[in-house]
Amino acid sequence: METSTALILIAGMAAVTYLTRLPLRLFVTRRFRLPALVDRILQQIPIAAFAAIVFPGVLQPGGRTDLHASNLYLYAAAATVIAAITLRASVLVTIFVGVATAALLQLVL
Repeated sequence: METSTALILIAGMAAVTYLTRLPLRLFVTRRFRLPALVDRILQQIPIAAFAAIVFPGVLQPGGRTDLHASNLYLYAAAATVIAAITLRASVLVTIFVGVATAALLQLVL
């Protein structure tokens, strides 16, 4: 790739990155209130991102879908969901329960 082409690509990527962040910057600096529905949707993004990271690892360990009883991650995920519902603790405690359950299951079985 030529240097000029690379520089054009870098400048284009920088512009696109800046333009996607500009609306949020305007909301922050102008003290603009988002509609309640949009605010609720934005509050759920961290949960959705976490689920997008975790679910493939639970449902597809090793890169292939495994919904059999031999998949120990399913049991750890179930224990994590139960802990999240019953304890109503912080996310860190819930994650610890899931990781500890997965580690114990791998040691025992």
